Amino acid sequence: MEVILLERVAKLGQMGEVVRVKDGFARNFLLKRGKALRATAVNRLGARLVGISVAGSGQIAFALSSFLGAISGILIMPVTTVYYDTGFLIGLKGFVAAIFGALASYPITAVAAITVGIIEAFASFHASSYKEVIVFMLIVPVLLWRSLYAPQIEEDE
Repeated sequence: MEVILLERVAKLGQMGEVVRVKDGFARNFLLKRGKALRATAVNRLGARLVGISVAGSGQIAFALSSFLGAISGILIMPVTTVYYDTGFLIGLKGFVAAIFGALASYPITAVAAITVGIIEAFASFHASSYKEVIVFMLIVPVLLWRSLYAPQIEEDE
């Protein structure tokens, strides 16, 4: 009985070591890489000057986004039927929101995405067969307004 108890205690101690090793890995690798990713996103030249590999940060960002996409696909697969063009309309609606946000400001783009979602919800309530048409027609006045009120630049011939 005592031998079995001592073996269990030894196994728990080994598990504690594994947890400590994983925690140390997370602190030393993931937190430093997270800071490096943020530094690279804010200022590429400054990150390069302090010794952060900008190309490596780009590869890590791509790998993280691929991992998150794979996890999202795994989680959504039992819930819905997924086809090759499942996210196409969502991507186009995101493009409409990005055009609203002038492709430059993240907060304005986030507000525009919420606005596009609200307009789509109201459009699906009032005219459900035209909800995509209504959302995509929102881009026409925005582009027209931007082209009319943008500063004119003369081209050299």
